[in-house]
Amino acid sequence: MAKIQYRFDPTDLTYKRIKKSSKKKFLRIFGYIVFLFTVGYIFTNIFTSYYQTPEEKELIRKNQELKAKYQLLQSSIAEVDHKLEAIEQRDDYLYRPIFELDPISSSIREAGTGGVSQYDNLKKIGNSEVIVNTAQELDQVSKKLYIQSKSFDSVTKLAKNKEKMLACIPAIQPISLNDFRRISDYYGSRRDPFNGKIRMHYGMDFTGPIGTDIYATGDGKVIRASYNPYGYGNEVIIDHGFGYKTVYAHLKKITVKKGQKVKRGDVIGKLGNTGRSTGPHLHYEVRRHNRPVDPIKYYFNDISAEEYDKMIAVSSRNRRPMD
Repeated sequence: MAKIQYRFDPTDLTYKRIKKSSKKKFLRIFGYIVFLFTVGYIFTNIFTSYYQTPEEKELIRKNQELKAKYQLLQSSIAEVDHKLEAIEQRDDYLYRPIFELDPISSSIREAGTGGVSQYDNLKKIGNSEVIVNTAQELDQVSKKLYIQSKSFDSVTKLAKNKEKMLACIPAIQPISLNDFRRISDYYGSRRDPFNGKIRMHYGMDFTGPIGTDIYATGDGKVIRASYNPYGYGNEVIIDHGFGYKTVYAHLKKITVKKGQKVKRGDVIGKLGNTGRSTGPHLHYEVRRHNRPVDPIKYYFNDISAEEYDKMIAVSSRNRRPMD
């Protein structure tokens, strides 16, 4: 029962009852309610800090279990990535070199899989750091697997065409030689016979009697059979496919036509002295992806290891530039 309050009135020396307004009553009741809610909130926090409901315990257990599964998944991804790196190593240093393919650069193999925004939806989930890291690692491995798969596709295609490839690669000398001293000049820098300046020589020169047969060094298609006014004289160029081309210059006579298919060992012309030349000889080049390479590395089909060593020895001695 609420207490009745009085106040003293000095005018008539009496006590008069104090009547409370509705507003004060409301504020008083509202204050009690706020106080009760505050006390209840504090006690609830204290209780939940030390005690967990069965539902909360179950959620915590499932969360920990899920986190453990993600950690196991990350370990599995790391193991797969390690094995994939071993396959990449074999691909770059064994399989691709067999077919003269360049290794795949690390910048391509390790390229990113997209912007950060693609993981924004995952960041809204609890334990998002674990989930995002797992997704990124999985995407990275997936991309590396795709690149490796494409590489194996290329190697497999070349393996299927290996017999054809071996027939096309330049693999014999363009002229029959019993004496390597008939090779007058080799690939590399030397003094130009016309002006005495140091100049790169992009092929090998073979001397011999005018009219000596010149042979195609691999299967292919003739893409040039005409006079070259820029120093090479009568010239034949054969496209062997697989990135290889061979050049035969200073011929006296050309015996093939542009567009004609030839086999290794076919006669394509006669040795001569046309163009920028100081004497009868054949200038021979091997080009790999349109870049000159040393032809001496491409005679493995018609000379023995001992003969190859002898050729290398001779090449380090007398050089007689002729073009």
